[in-house]
Amino acid sequence: MKNLFDSGLSFRSYMFNVDEDNRQKFMKYYIPMEIKDEVKDEIISLEDEINILGVVEPWCPDCHINLSVLGKMISLNDKINLRLVGRDSVKNELDDYKENEKLKVPTFIIMDKDFNVKGAFIEKIEMVKTVDIESLEGSKINMKYKAGKLIPETAEELLKIITGA
Repeated sequence: MKNLFDSGLSFRSYMFNVDEDNRQKFMKYYIPMEIKDEVKDEIISLEDEINILGVVEPWCPDCHINLSVLGKMISLNDKINLRLVGRDSVKNELDDYKENEKLKVPTFIIMDKDFNVKGAFIEKIEMVKTVDIESLEGSKINMKYKAGKLIPETAEELLKIITGA
């Protein structure tokens, strides 16, 4: 896992290498983003180094949302190290993280300082993954997610994986 991590780009480098149209889609979520104060405080207070390998694609709407949240989180604490790779570059190395034989994007593999895996965030938050989008309530939740209205819940879910809570 360390070799894949070392081969990846930082969030900043990744954003410089994304085409302008997709960079604007990321920034649509990143710039106005608000994370709850208690979540921010917990992120800031993390003392142990965390390494996160992100498998992403610049065209992916779920990446626009969730990578933006993770980008904001890493800006709060420099002990959180993020490296990003494209899905095509790791197709065969990450079989354990595939769902229905497919590596979904984004996939964030959260590891400690020694690259021991703590957990993974795959594609979107559980609230959205488990809802029936054919129902009225499910459709509303999915629309809120796509509009960036579930960013606080996304930050909380990522933080739980990071802290092992």
